[in-house]
Amino acid sequence: MKQNSRRSYDKDGNEIPPATVGGHLALGLRCAEIFCNDCNHYKNGIDVSDLPPETPFPDICLGYVCSRCGSKNLMSRGDTHEHHERINATRKGTN
Repeated sequence: MKQNSRRSYDKDGNEIPPATVGGHLALGLRCAEIFCNDCNHYKNGIDVSDLPPETPFPDICLGYVCSRCGSKNLMSRGDTHEHHERINATRKGTN
């Protein structure tokens, strides 16, 4: 069986369920970042709050093409900038 490159698998080859937009929103986060695997172009701050909550985070990139090179060989994940901003805001609030 061919494995999906946008999924993770355990040692027995069973798919590990990916993070979803709904899970991300439940954490109070709403943005994604997308990387082009061909030219290394990067875009963050992509609002995903209008996507169906069951959308797997690794599949967000399927609706995009790279604005620099036109590739569809993309990768998506939660926006690390948004994540770090939230951590820093929490730390400042506890000091």
